[in-house]
Amino acid sequence: MQNNKLLTKIEGIKFFLDTLEDSKIISVDIEFMRRNTFFPEPCVIQISDGHNHGCIDLTLEVNYKEIFKSIFDNNKIIVLHSCRQDLEILYMILGYIPEKIFDTQFAASFLGYKYQIGYAEVMKEIFQIEIDKTEKMTNWKKRPLTEEQIKYALNDVIYLNDLHKNLEEKLVKSKKKIYFREEFKNYLNDIEWEPKTNMAWKRIKSINGLEKITYNVAKTISAWRERKAIDLNLPRNWILSEKEIIEVSKNFSINNKIMLPKNNRILDIEKDSSEILSDIENISTNKENIDEIPRMKIKNNSEYKKIADDLYEYYKMIALKNNISYQIVSPKKMILSYLKNNDKNSRLINGWRKDLIDVNKITEMTKDFFHANH
Repeated sequence: MQNNKLLTKIEGIKFFLDTLEDSKIISVDIEFMRRNTFFPEPCVIQISDGHNHGCIDLTLEVNYKEIFKSIFDNNKIIVLHSCRQDLEILYMILGYIPEKIFDTQFAASFLGYKYQIGYAEVMKEIFQIEIDKTEKMTNWKKRPLTEEQIKYALNDVIYLNDLHKNLEEKLVKSKKKIYFREEFKNYLNDIEWEPKTNMAWKRIKSINGLEKITYNVAKTISAWRERKAIDLNLPRNWILSEKEIIEVSKNFSINNKIMLPKNNRILDIEKDSSEILSDIENISTNKENIDEIPRMKIKNNSEYKKIADDLYEYYKMIALKNNISYQIVSPKKMILSYLKNNDKNSRLINGWRKDLIDVNKITEMTKDFFHANH
């Protein structure tokens, strides 16, 4: 059954979901908008079990957690492609992440396909199916949706069960399923499903190059910006851009004043400046909250870069040999963290990667570097 109408009535939604009750595998995709908000705005969810396909309106004033209970609360395998944003929305709706997730994009990375390959591209490569993307820029909040828009949305799920089956079989045949499952579990565990305002400073790419006072002020302003963006449900860069945070922080270190951009129509300059100043003063009175700037304690930076490059090339060779995307096998951040901390528990040398690498070779490559720097 393929329903080319948007399901907007509770009775119709429940009737469709009942047809999926006994399905062990369902495919899910979500259309949303996030142009003018901090949080994504769920608009449409497409669900398929490979035979029955439907689009459900997510803009209704109903209890979706209760409606979807039978779909996401049991042992069904939930198939998605590039799951990050869809899972963020499911977390908003359900309050948890479904247990059995299979991401076809992530799985494809373990099978020699291009890293972060798009749904249309992988469908063409494997099944020679052309996915129409003409409705990609649809405003999914607008009602009514056309039949063409609904067909476009359904196209993102009606083949996903077949894609899951194809990739699952290849993972098993290549003996990589355990690698995929371990790495995907780590991937999900690393995601913070709720915004943590005290960690917002990590989004400021240039923060570690600042002087100590400016650094701590920038951290404080970043946390304030995050809270403000959440409270107003506006994009954080509408509150202050990264460049503006740095400029305000530098000005404060010189003038001891908060000077917010006067042309910002969202801010109440006087009130918001006072709030930020109060946050800074609260941190200043508690020395435990003042952080030292994280510095790389590397005696020979050129040697550090050389070792990092050598490790990256070695892991890239391992990735190519095993037909796995090298961006999965050797993330640069993982390599840099391993070298910086001499981390014996690093995923770089443990878990599924340990099955593929020569640990003695890694030890030989890094022993002089670790001896000199730690």
